[in-house]
Amino acid sequence: MGCSNSKSTTTIDETAKTRPNKMDALPKQEYPPSEAFTIPLDDAANATIQLNDTLRKPPKRLQQLMQQAADTEPLTLDEIDDKQQRAEARRQELMQQKLEAIQKNTQMLTREHTFEEEQTRNPEQEHQDSTDN
Repeated sequence: MGCSNSKSTTTIDETAKTRPNKMDALPKQEYPPSEAFTIPLDDAANATIQLNDTLRKPPKRLQQLMQQAADTEPLTLDEIDDKQQRAEARRQELMQQKLEAIQKNTQMLTREHTFEEEQTRNPEQEHQDSTDN
């Protein structure tokens, strides 16, 4: 199907035989024997490992926060319930404030809308009143 003569095509096997492989010309490399490492999983062994450049100490501020968290006692169930109740009360209060603001805005918008309607009606009513007399 193309512009060239179809009888002059060569197969892949013929081209592979005519061209030498560049990798065959290179000398074979010898690799060193495999190595194995033993990694201790004991906690005592990990405690003696010094911190390297990739594992730096956290900043002083974070160290203080972590120390404070470790020193404080865990919250009791009653304290957690109390916190949840206070948080829910704050949410309700904020929701009520948002609703009041929305109602106030809608009242102002409806007042402006009715005021504009009254202004557009007044000239029409005056015209009707004058024609009635």
